Amino acid sequence: EIGSKLSRSAMLESILFPSAGISHDYEHWTALTVDGVLYSGIIVSETDSMLEIKDAEAVVHAIPKQDLEEKRQQKLSLMANDLHQQLTEQELADLVEYLMTLKKIRQ
Repeated sequence: EIGSKLSRSAMLESILFPSAGISHDYEHWTALTVDGVLYSGIIVSETDSMLEIKDAEAVVHAIPKQDLEEKRQQKLSLMANDLHQQLTEQELADLVEYLMTLKKIRQ
């Protein structure tokens, strides 16, 4: 639905500067367990007893709260800061145009 939310210029800006404005529910979090395992991603669910965090590969990790040492929100987006440097100008323009087609379907 991103094409319904942003203008073309805002879409381009979000690709160039992904950490400038991170949408609610897409904040980057890290979770450290008492065993020293570090998880990084988006929180998909949290209860009194469990934290579920989805990593960059879309794998959801269920962490029992009793095993959680620390949970911290990060200031940087999960999206790569230099993505645009890996694309040609045409590829970047094509990406923006594609993302603009992703609109909410009205029912």
